[in-house]
Amino acid sequence: MKKQLFLLALLVTSGFALEQSFARVRIRKNIKSLETEVEVKDAHSEEQAVARKGLANKSRDEDADLDIAIEDDQAGGGVEEPVTREEETESRSHEEDVFDVQAKRKQVTDLVEQGIEYIKKHPANQAFYEFTHTKNFIKGELYLFVVKANGVCLAHGEQTDLVWKNVYELRDSFGTPFVKDYIQKAHQGGGWVTYQWRNATKVAYVQEVKKDGITYVIGSGYYPHSKHDAVVNLVKGAVAFFNELKAQNRTKEEAFSSFNYPAGRFVSGNLYLYSLDFKGTIMSQADRPGLVGSNSLEYQDATGKFPNQEIINKLKQTPDEGIWVTYVSKRATKKAYAERVEDSKGNSYFIACGYYPGADRNAAVDLVRKGYTYMKAHGKNIAVQDFSSKTNEDYRYGDLFLVAYDLKGKCIANGDNSELIGQNFWNAKDDDGRYYIREMIEKGKAGGGWVDFKTKNSFESTYIEEINLGLPENRFVIGCGVFPITKSETMNLLVKSSASFLRTNPEDTAFEDFTNKDGKFIRGDLDITVFDGTGLCYAAGDEHDLIWQNLLNAKDDDGKAYVKILINTVKTGAGKVTYKLKGVQAIAYVDKVEKDGKVFAVVSSFYK
Repeated sequence: MKKQLFLLALLVTSGFALEQSFARVRIRKNIKSLETEVEVKDAHSEEQAVARKGLANKSRDEDADLDIAIEDDQAGGGVEEPVTREEETESRSHEEDVFDVQAKRKQVTDLVEQGIEYIKKHPANQAFYEFTHTKNFIKGELYLFVVKANGVCLAHGEQTDLVWKNVYELRDSFGTPFVKDYIQKAHQGGGWVTYQWRNATKVAYVQEVKKDGITYVIGSGYYPHSKHDAVVNLVKGAVAFFNELKAQNRTKEEAFSSFNYPAGRFVSGNLYLYSLDFKGTIMSQADRPGLVGSNSLEYQDATGKFPNQEIINKLKQTPDEGIWVTYVSKRATKKAYAERVEDSKGNSYFIACGYYPGADRNAAVDLVRKGYTYMKAHGKNIAVQDFSSKTNEDYRYGDLFLVAYDLKGKCIANGDNSELIGQNFWNAKDDDGRYYIREMIEKGKAGGGWVDFKTKNSFESTYIEEINLGLPENRFVIGCGVFPITKSETMNLLVKSSASFLRTNPEDTAFEDFTNKDGKFIRGDLDITVFDGTGLCYAAGDEHDLIWQNLLNAKDDDGKAYVKILINTVKTGAGKVTYKLKGVQAIAYVDKVEKDGKVFAVVSSFYK
């Protein structure tokens, strides 16, 4: 029976091990609720591309890459015509693969409300037992926790050893005291708390409930894997760090210096922080540190808005709350989140981070094909100059820009950092040790497509096409990279990164990293499970008790051998398998690795 419990637990552990302190999967209480319909999906389906139309290029940035730049200089441009693309031949998200954030938030709030009603109708100790020791209040990856106002944990649906521990001072990796935030938010009427855990942003919903004169905080949380929530989390982490240094009588300059460090913990992919005092002086700017000390109070976007003034005015009205502003930057809509901090002398600053909702894979392909057409018509010299120009926004879209390399790895254009032009990146490696520039060149020569790799604490996908201008020395590749903005993209890239890491590293090293609870292959509720072709499990996130179990005949409640289906899927390449667990649809992505005479299935998954 114990072995069968482990077998039926596999898909829970394949992608959803939760934080060590506030989330360990108690799979043995979840196993009887698998109600599945397993369906194998080809991961490489085609999707009709969309037409895009650029915004009028009216930015007044001195540096068009920066939305907090100086007022006086102009960047010319005009209205871009729509660009229509052919159907994509690379992996794109199916409609059924989309992680529905609103539906998930409703699942979370419904579960919390159910817990509150149960506490009200039953003795408190009975409720805490139900939340901690049964599966009655577990829905997919969701569970309940209960803490007292002093921080003592009384119930936890995933980690029983937290009961009676005081977690009041528990902080996330940025230093955010999220348990204190739970208690404060619940006391204020309840709501959502955002923090960092297991290398990902987590969002928890909390409410206050009173029973027999005692006040409890009850909550549940999920991992959205969205840029919207990642932006909030990055700012909140920076605010907590700033306030912690202030409490230690350390200088504000130390905090701003940390925000400025391009390779530091406050940079994730293409997300970075910028900070201004309330007079408009730039205190930090991780993307362009050289702008620190300049003033951008009068920065105006293409529609005439003054976003920095709007941020300051909103924060003056609600100094204790975060605010959002929306404006246009580099031909795309940008959303920025900001919070106010105050130094020991009472001076006010804002810390902000922004993202471009429309700067997605579709836009990247559009930009590459637009650059291809331009280089064909105008030649290399003019094209690479315009691709790399900071004052020409025609070949930018939000945080997307073009890069170009010759077939020996020499950079001939870079719209983000012109200092890289002329350098050779043939031997450059990503965070996993892959020669990603070589892969881009080979992908371009093979007809073009997507290359996935890991950089800046995040995953990146770059769309590549080769261009031939006639002579052998006039063959180049043009590319544009995007960082994932959806949970499905993050899952796919995590699997691809893990598969690549296994291919290029010894098995011992790869499996050690895959099972390290603090490692780079665990991202919130997404982690990695690996089987060989016989069904033997080599890794299952940080659920080490599944290792060396043979799971080939593991069946769901409908009697379908889902592990066998996953293994069969990789016989023809990468693919997706869908199923249901406790009424919640889940999606698994699996990729194939051939190594030392064995075939491995590398898997991750998430609940919709």
